Amino acid sequence: MRKTLARTLSNYLSLLTVATAIMAASPHVNAAPQTNSENQSTSTSQSAVGQSCEDVRSNLQRLNQEMARLRRRLAELEKDRQINTIQDMLTKEEQRGEGLQLHLIEIAEKEEPLQARIDQLNQNMKPERIENIMSGVGSVHPEEAREELRRRIITERSRVQMQLELLRQDKMRTLASLRTTDEAIQRLKIKLTDAIKQ
Repeated sequence: MRKTLARTLSNYLSLLTVATAIMAASPHVNAAPQTNSENQSTSTSQSAVGQSCEDVRSNLQRLNQEMARLRRRLAELEKDRQINTIQDMLTKEEQRGEGLQLHLIEIAEKEEPLQARIDQLNQNMKPERIENIMSGVGSVHPEEAREELRRRIITERSRVQMQLELLRQDKMRTLASLRTTDEAIQRLKIKLTDAIKQ
């Protein structure tokens, strides 16, 4: 649609150029020298030229009006295009923000049981707790059995702590992305308001 309007404007400009050239040439026609024998034909010719000039003026006025109308329409289309572009960008940022919020909820759901497991493992590391766990286990080398249990607890705790640390790093990155997205949404809302007011 915008390309069609641009072509139409270009055609009107060409017509205006031709019309202006005709208007500029018309005084020279009227100023040509005349003899008595040519008075009648010259009068007829001048009348035709005068009518032609009036037609050109009328067409020129009509073309100017049509060009003004097309310029207004083109400006409206450009405004609509700009508004639609901003709305599309705003929709994408809002969807991105919703996705980041959901991801934060997923992180929290994974983080809670991992933290609870670490708390449990820390309790299991206490000597009295190890004694309670080992009390139901018969062993000819109780010290070695207790040390083996302690190592298993430490290994599992390290593994869970690593998972928890990865989740917390992901959480920090997600929060940073969410802040950036919120800022972009605010900027786009202001830009959209300004575009609508224009």
